[in-house]
Amino acid sequence: MAPKRRSQTAARRTTSAQQQRLSFQSKVTKPSSAQQAKTSKKDPALIDDIARAELPTADAKEEAPQAEEDVAADPLSTTSPAVTTADEASARKIKDSQIKAYWRAKEQERKAPRVHQQDLTVYEKVLREWDMSGQYGPCIGIARLKRWKRANLLGLKPPVEVLAVLLKQLDEGNEKAQTAHVDELMTSRFTTET
Repeated sequence: MAPKRRSQTAARRTTSAQQQRLSFQSKVTKPSSAQQAKTSKKDPALIDDIARAELPTADAKEEAPQAEEDVAADPLSTTSPAVTTADEASARKIKDSQIKAYWRAKEQERKAPRVHQQDLTVYEKVLREWDMSGQYGPCIGIARLKRWKRANLLGLKPPVEVLAVLLKQLDEGNEKAQTAHVDELMTSRFTTET
């Protein structure tokens, strides 16, 4: 026996209660452009209110020096040498032998030796490995020290040895060490001579 068919009115009642029916005829179901134009027109009174709100007041001028102090106290700031944390103090106590031991442990984790890194110093190897550690966030567009501090603030427990290498590079005056090698490659311009 063939299944019973429901009447079209019963089917319309159930679908209209659930959701509107799609129609591919000329009926427009969304608001017309005339209605949108009414809501998107700029009200001159609104513009004046917004302009007044954006003008600096006497209170805003007094708050500007506080904003500069906040920048100086920013924990991610690489320019404030006066601010030293406990992590930085412990990183400054790390010796070269500890950094080399850290790198040897990293090398032992690998199945095969690294290729094309024979000419690099241990510091550069540690920093390049730090750049490629995706668990601490992206390395492009951010200084290495700032990335370490951000990862530390987020509780990701970045290696203190990396911070020690970064601080030693800063103490030596090597500002270039703050830029990730990948970032250098991405921003460089290759020229070919013909």
